[in-house]
Amino acid sequence: MTVRDRPEVVLTHHFFTALFDFGFLSDEGAEAFKRLLLGGLALAIAGGLLLMRLFMNKYGLLAGAPEDYAREVVADHAFLMALPMWVVAGAMALAGQSLFPNEVDFRILMAEPLSRRLIFAAKLAALLLFGGLFIAGTHLGLLPVAALTLIGSTSIGSAASTAMAFLASSLLASFFAAFAIVAIHGVLVLLAARHRLLAFSGVVRVVVIGGLVLVLPLVLRLPASADAFAAGAWWLVLAPPAWFAGLERWLLGDTASSMLALQATAATLATVAIAVIAYVRLYRRFDRVTFQSAVRTTTPDWASSTNRRSPAAPVRHAVGRFVSLTIRRSVLHQGLVVGVLAGAGGLVLDSLLRANWRVDAAVDTELIWLLLWTPMTMMFVAVPAMRMALSVPLDLRANWIFRMTEDVEGRAEIAAAGVRVVLALAVALPIALIAPLQWSTMGVASLAVQIVEAAIGWLLVESLMANWRRVPFTCSYIPGKGFVPQMCVKAFAAYVTFTGATGLALLASLRSLAVAIGLTALVGGTAAILRWRRARRAREMGLLFEDEMPADVYPLRLYAD
Repeated sequence: MTVRDRPEVVLTHHFFTALFDFGFLSDEGAEAFKRLLLGGLALAIAGGLLLMRLFMNKYGLLAGAPEDYAREVVADHAFLMALPMWVVAGAMALAGQSLFPNEVDFRILMAEPLSRRLIFAAKLAALLLFGGLFIAGTHLGLLPVAALTLIGSTSIGSAASTAMAFLASSLLASFFAAFAIVAIHGVLVLLAARHRLLAFSGVVRVVVIGGLVLVLPLVLRLPASADAFAAGAWWLVLAPPAWFAGLERWLLGDTASSMLALQATAATLATVAIAVIAYVRLYRRFDRVTFQSAVRTTTPDWASSTNRRSPAAPVRHAVGRFVSLTIRRSVLHQGLVVGVLAGAGGLVLDSLLRANWRVDAAVDTELIWLLLWTPMTMMFVAVPAMRMALSVPLDLRANWIFRMTEDVEGRAEIAAAGVRVVLALAVALPIALIAPLQWSTMGVASLAVQIVEAAIGWLLVESLMANWRRVPFTCSYIPGKGFVPQMCVKAFAAYVTFTGATGLALLASLRSLAVAIGLTALVGGTAAILRWRRARRAREMGLLFEDEMPADVYPLRLYAD
């Protein structure tokens, strides 16, 4: 028997590849996903070169100023530690459902002549390989930038000792991030009731992913926080990257950072201990913890009939309920929806935090412009992202049910149901979140602005959903249908045009009620025309259950059904 055929190697390979299996991509989608990753790699390289250029300018100016270098390098190293921490934590959170052996592993592997010790050792080895892959990849990617930050270390000490202290602290920070996610899921598996384990696990996973997306703007602000590190700001004790930056300084002999170094050490030891204890406990209670007994559920009277609640549009109501149940029960789609909304919020969070809320709003044009720009930015990001979330299939093998029940009359209602979901989550929700800030700053005039915002959001949704012909979560999905760098350039140009034009329109609506009424009528009328065209087109064309590449050749479809 070769090494490759040994049970522990086969099991480790199985668990490791399962961590990358999203479970919803067809063969064509998997190939497209590979192209998407290559395009993302090209963007990452471009971003790294841009970051390198920025740091070259910065440290070129600090080369002859040891005091300034010593102050700036702490914040920059905290940033270079935070990026791998964020990437590793995100990867572990996405794979959260696979971090521990589950019911499928129990049913299949325990029937084989394999010991529990072997199963858990293989799972742990796969987990370490998975986390180590992201830790090594992010550190290698940031290595040129990290080396650049060390150009001034010879003026304040040894470059070798500084490099070793930074490397040790950064690796420890990444291991802390990985073990923190494992510890959270381990405690969850042990403490949650068996019949609530899947739902509870999904909630925790969604909260972690959403939190990571929201803190990304704060991570990007770390290079500008040198003064906060020098003054010992109060928030440093709450920021894990600051702990490990303090550990680096302590390793170099800075006793003033001993408290942060202690926090970093204690937090790492605590997360490792919790993760190990969870693994050991789960090892001993494998069958009792992972096996979930069936739980009978009753359907409320209000949900037993679609016709009773919505007699005019039963198909649209049924699809809406299907979307609601899918988001509530599918961990994947929960993560997509929450990640989309958190990403849209995180994009504007940094600007809102930096805004000067103490000035007189009547004369602060910059603050007003920010509050007009914010919902438009959130909509621009959330609408296409929510459309993508509805396109990701739940179980392709089950879509035959929808294929068999397709009828001409229900197609328009199906398309309308998808549009209503996007309107609710990607338009109404951002407006509702920003409305209190607009009201406190602009007063009663903000009501007219919000009506215009709703009309613009409706038009954006109708334009992007004009060709929507899917039952949500039932069609195969092919990601990255275009060249990713080109798509990003086009998206950035569209973003600048959209936010600039809509910001000016909203500013004019704020100053004149007549302008607000006119814009609402114009934009809303255009959206209504697109809605009518979408409904007519939906009746003429069949539903889509297989995603299509833009380069494919399609039939003319000169038939009504």
